[in-house]
Amino acid sequence: MFYYGQSDVGMHRKINEDSYWGQTMWGQEATLLVVCDGMGGHKAGEVASRTAVETFCDLIISSPCLASNVNDIKEEIRKKISIAVKEANKKIFNLSRQYSEMSGMGTTLVAAIEYKGLLVVANIGDSRMYISTPKKTVQLSHDHSFVQYLIDTNKITKEEAKSYPRKNVITRAVGIGPQAEVDIFFSDLKQWGDGYLLLCSDGLSNYVSEKDIANTFNRASKIDPGQNGTADLEFAVSEFITTANNGGGADNITALTARYSI
Repeated sequence: MFYYGQSDVGMHRKINEDSYWGQTMWGQEATLLVVCDGMGGHKAGEVASRTAVETFCDLIISSPCLASNVNDIKEEIRKKISIAVKEANKKIFNLSRQYSEMSGMGTTLVAAIEYKGLLVVANIGDSRMYISTPKKTVQLSHDHSFVQYLIDTNKITKEEAKSYPRKNVITRAVGIGPQAEVDIFFSDLKQWGDGYLLLCSDGLSNYVSEKDIANTFNRASKIDPGQNGTADLEFAVSEFITTANNGGGADNITALTARYSI
């Protein structure tokens, strides 16, 4: 799996509070992708997102999956993610209590692990994970936000949500309390066919629709990946960030993309 990411401060912010990471692991059999969008006081959001990425990735990377059958693999990875989220939450929460300038800080987290054709997605907050193939583009994560709650309870439509005034209010985050609840989803990449993955902060998803994502990846798929194997991904990331900035760029923008084949 090839991957490429980039983060941009946007058009109105002075500090970039997003963090991201991508790495092959577990004897080159797996790939880990993570995006976090921090929140808090001056630079506190930056600390929260960086701490979450570093802690989460360190624990996942250092603990290879030893299971052999699919059900055991799912359970083992689920436990690894839960432990990593718990540790990241503990570190951020303790820092926020120790330093007054970091009080109340927290971060979203969306992560993807690809292992032997199994895609595992974990998320807390409203940073998102999409999968895009020539046939369809789908959001695999599920937002933890007030506006998503209104959509889920049929109080507003998805179209109304685009301009809802409390759109950025999230209902879950890493580090804002003594515990954090993570959602974990599993998907068999063989059922999707070859395609692309996108992990992003809401500074991107607020301006880039699923149709935009599909069109961008469709254009990217026609580009020769080049010697480094990421030319198509670099094109897609540049397009996503440009679109978000042209749309207003009110927040930090992070796009982490990957190309997989089955």
